[in-house]
Formats: sequence, structure tokens, C-alpha cells
Amino acid sequence: MPVVNPVEEIMNKQPLRYWFWYLPTTLDTYKSDRAGVMMVAKNIYAPLVSTFLDGKPQGMIAESWEIDSAGKIWHFKIRKGLRFDDGTPITADIVLKNFRRILWLTRKEGLLLNSLMPEISEWEKYDKPLSCIYVENDIIVFKFSKRPVNLFEEISMPIYGIANPKCFDEKGQWKDALCISSSGQYKIKEITTSKIVLESRHIFPKVQFAPDIVEIRARTDRNTIEEILKGNADLIIQPSFDLSDEVLNKVCYSELQITSEPTARMHFMQLNAYRPPFNNKTLRQSIRDVFLNLLQKDTTFLSETELNPSFIPKGGVGYISFKIPRNVKIKKVAEKEVVVLLSPVEEYPINKGQKIQKILEQKILQTLKMHGLKPKVIRCDGGELIERRRRGDFDVLFRFSGVSIDDPYAALRMMFMSNIGACIPDPSNTISRLIEQAESVDDPNIRKQIAEKINKTIYDEAAIITYTHSSLVYIHTNNVDLSHINLFSDPIEFRAVNFPPGDFKSGDKFY
Repeated sequence: MPVVNPVEEIMNKQPLRYWFWYLPTTLDTYKSDRAGVMMVAKNIYAPLVSTFLDGKPQGMIAESWEIDSAGKIWHFKIRKGLRFDDGTPITADIVLKNFRRILWLTRKEGLLLNSLMPEISEWEKYDKPLSCIYVENDIIVFKFSKRPVNLFEEISMPIYGIANPKCFDEKGQWKDALCISSSGQYKIKEITTSKIVLESRHIFPKVQFAPDIVEIRARTDRNTIEEILKGNADLIIQPSFDLSDEVLNKVCYSELQITSEPTARMHFMQLNAYRPPFNNKTLRQSIRDVFLNLLQKDTTFLSETELNPSFIPKGGVGYISFKIPRNVKIKKVAEKEVVVLLSPVEEYPINKGQKIQKILEQKILQTLKMHGLKPKVIRCDGGELIERRRRGDFDVLFRFSGVSIDDPYAALRMMFMSNIGACIPDPSNTISRLIEQAESVDDPNIRKQIAEKINKTIYDEAAIITYTHSSLVYIHTNNVDLSHINLFSDPIEFRAVNFPPGDFKSGDKFY
């Protein structure tokens, strides 16, 4: 980490202007898998340990940790002197209350941490003590059934951030959606329907010029690119295929910069396999083949992105190159109306991402009609789409998610074995068993083979139809340095962003 020197005492009161797609409607850590919540929660709730700065485990609420020789018992010593922004001391008992709350709420789900503590799935009374997690003086102890893999990455996630117990009741339920109390590097200084302003508490390690003030704004039409082009933003995030020619030209002339994460985002169409007509596997497979075949013949689509139906991205453990059939036998069904959820139509000038969206819409509507189905299009934004998806109130929708390139199993657990995260369906009812099988072996070749089997199962079941992959990219001005951000983690911590004061000379080094 950069060494802090006296020049850092120059306070930068200029806010880092970060534009996102939408603002959170809750600050509940249990709901921090939602993009709008995640972004704020990661910065106002500190985890025990974080890997989000430079990709190395760094103590946050925990100042140190010890592991037994078998790797099953972990002791995290809680840092002394830490307080929530309302003055409440942060103790080992409070940390335990937070972990017990999340473990209770997810006790029937297959999260990685839960899988390491089998006692959780049998937990029936919230106030019952657990032998797998408890407190000894200022230390919180975890007893796992086996040595964890990537534990630090897992407990760095916002869901395990430490919230003030005043925000949840004795049953673990969040009291007030926007209950505000910070344990993290930033506290909420202001919150309105149009922006959230964060102010640094200067309590954890950070890069030299981490911003003192972060102003988060949102555009529900997701055209944050327009804001940075107009000079209203310092930092935005977009899928890589949403980049416009105007942005790329400005990057070429060094007026803007782009920092990309690895290509680990899969874009897919989801068919509701749990209600007619798509509870019919043969119909889903026919929809898959026709849809992909139409995309394969579309020169405009192919000029904008690579058609690739593998769920696990290219280069990832478990990637398979699937062949798209050229001659497709269409399974026609009795005429039936199907609900297709699509994004709102944008009014601003079309970019690459919008071209792709338009083609996808055309091809899926064409595909459905070719099968004798009657599409009913409903356009809804991200929040409504998430709620309708959770209720199963749809037949077809488009989504994207992400997975780790080198070790996909924690992400696959969250996707297929939990109501947290992507909540991807598994009509085969085999993926959970395959994930657990992969975790029970150490041989990387066997784990790779199992990942490939999972990938093939997803393709064969055709409830999820992947069509391309992308990365998320950060578009930023020249005075924003993201070289210390762990791009394998999502979202960013603003303490990892170098944002020097405006009067700092361009030739001066700050990292």
C-alpha cells in the first residue's frame, strides 16, 4: 500500500462524482447483493477483512487472525477503539450478532460460509448458541468442517459487513430500510432521492489521495456516459459493449481513461422453467437453438460482439466451446401468451449496447412467434425487473451476472444454491450436487471436469441461454487513478481510489 506522507494532509474537499444506474432503496446488509445497495454498503460497512484494496487481505474490523494447523479453526481479534459513526463501540459481541443474523437469514441456502458450518442448516431457534461461531473475550472464533478456500474473498463481501445492531431487531429483521450507521471508512453525510453523499471517517488504511467526499448520483436510463462526456462526472461504470465511439475517441486523445475488469460477465436470456410453456425442456431447447441460430446469421450482431453460448466465460475454469446447430427443427406449441420483460426504450443517441439490445429483442420476439407463442412485452427498469424475477412473474427476460475466472465455485454456489445473488434456476436439480462434489476434491483437473459438466448442464437445460460475455469497465477522468483497485472484486471501495486535489501539479507522483 502507498506510504502516507505529509502532503496527504492537503484535504481534498472536491467530491469524487460517481454516477451509477440507480440508488439504493435500503441499506440492509442482507440485501447487499443488489447493485445499488452493494455499492454503498461496501463503503459504509466494514468487514472483518477486505481484499478490495490491492487484492491482498487487510484487517478492517479484525486487526489480526490466527489459524490452527488443520486450517479449520480461525480466530479473528477485533480491533480496539473502533466505533460506529454514532459513537457506539464495535465489540466482538456486535460482530457475532451480525454474522449470526446473516447466517440465520441464509440458513437454508447454500452460501459458501454456510457450507463450511453444517450446524447452520439445522439451526431452528435464533437465540440458540452455535458451536461453530462464538466469542472469546475480544476474539470471534469460527470452527469450520474443512479448510476454507478463498475465505478472505468471501467475508470481504458486503453481506458480511458489520452493521449497527440498532438497525435490526432480535429476530434479525432490518427495522428501517434506510437506517444509517457506519462502521466503514465512509459515513452517509446526505441522502436524497437523487444522490447519496459519503464522507470519509479516516479510520482504515487507504491510498494516499482517497477522496474525502464521494457524491453518488444515478440515472435510471443508465446513460451515465452522457454525464462524463458533459463533464459532470469523474467516474462511471458500464458494460464494455456499451462504450460509444465518442468515449473511445476521447480515450484515444487522452481526455478520458478506461480501466477494465477481467471478461467474467455472462449475458443470457432466462426462460421461466417453472411454469408453462417453458416447463417443457424440449421447447426450451428449441427456443435456444432458433434464437442462437438467428443471432449467428445476423451480421450486425456479429460485428458488435462475439456470439458465445458457454455460460462460463472463455478463459475460465469450465469453459466449453458449444457448436450452434445450423439446421433447427422447431417445436411448435399451442398458441399461448408469454410475458417478455425488456428494458425501457432509450431516447438518447444509440450506442453499441443499445444496438445489441435492439437485435436481441427482435430475435427473441421472432423466435417466440416461430414457435406459435404470442409475446406480451412489458418494459421495466432494474428494480421492477428484480422484483418480478424473484416472484417468478415473467416468462422471458434478459440478464447478466459474473463468475470468478480461476475458481468459479463460490460464485456458482451463490447463483444456484441461494436466494442471494443471481438466483439462477436449475431444472436439472443436479448442479448443487456437482458443486459440492467439486469442493470435496483438491485435484484441479477433476474440479475443471466438474465445472465443464455444470456448464454443459446449463446449456442442455436451456433455462439459461447465454449469448455473449463482457467485462465491466470504469470510465474516468485523468485525475482518477484506479491502479490500487482489486478488479476481481465488485464493487469498488472508494478508499482504493486515488483522487488528488485539484491544485496538485500533474507532474507530481501520488502513488
